[in-house]
Amino acid sequence: MDTEITSEQLARYLAGESDLRERAAVERWAAADPANQRELDAFRTIWDLAEAPPATVDVDAAWSKVRARMDADAPRGRVVPLWRQGYVRWAAAAAAVLLIAGAVLLNRPQRQEWIAGASPVQAVLADSSVVRVEPGSELVASMGRKRRITLQGKAWFEVASDPERPFTVVSDGLEVSVLGTGFEVDAYDTARTWGVRVRHGRVRVRTGEADTVLLAGGRVLWNRDDGTLRPGVPVTAETWGDRIIEFRNAPMAEVIARLQERHHVRIELANPAMAACRLTAGFDAEPVQQVLQVVAGTFGWQLERLAPDHYRLSGDGC
Repeated sequence: MDTEITSEQLARYLAGESDLRERAAVERWAAADPANQRELDAFRTIWDLAEAPPATVDVDAAWSKVRARMDADAPRGRVVPLWRQGYVRWAAAAAAVLLIAGAVLLNRPQRQEWIAGASPVQAVLADSSVVRVEPGSELVASMGRKRRITLQGKAWFEVASDPERPFTVVSDGLEVSVLGTGFEVDAYDTARTWGVRVRHGRVRVRTGEADTVLLAGGRVLWNRDDGTLRPGVPVTAETWGDRIIEFRNAPMAEVIARLQERHHVRIELANPAMAACRLTAGFDAEPVQQVLQVVAGTFGWQLERLAPDHYRLSGDGC
């Protein structure tokens, strides 16, 4: 059967807002293919999780409940998959429900997910890849036979390995292709220089005539004015998404500054000589007190907690 049923039509059908003609079309579509019926059933199950009444749906209330469920996992932004821009309010609610369903409802070729927010947004894509989209950025993911991401702004990716389906991120004239890795693309349209950095794995960066391969720890900058690619300057401290922070021979003064910024705490060094010590370590979502215990143990220092958000490290330097 050639008739395609959209998410908006499914939303109207489940909300009891379809006219007789559209209701019949949805039911014919579901009866034509077991996969269609499974999708409708899954959509109905997820829709019911929003606790909307079966006949008279309060869409604003349903949207609020869905947002509350989303906020439990990603409390600082909005994640909404879409099939086209310009959807009406109740269709947006249905789209949010579809994202909660995940791969169950995104199994038709080239369905799209749209992710954006005024605050950082972290989401799991239909292929199980994880993405964190930074404020002021927008991402559209097409997860079918090919995995293609269109990005405006900055995002961090942990890509699920799938050798049969290369993962590609495009932004204007910049293209990054990977098979399974963790990397970041920084491509705000207001910036003249865009960047790509790789935490682990391998990526290929293409733009116009330029082409380079980056390995773990590699960085490259693209000058949008002259089209050149050049290596990025090595750094001693960097963050990946909202969990990971890594230090490479970083002076303790920088370590303290990064930890204070990330964890919103105050950290004192009792001895000025301690600031010159250098740390190489990586941390993945550990509480700040645990991180500081590792730092203290590394150099034989003592850690004191002076207040819930105030710590002091004491010792003889390095």
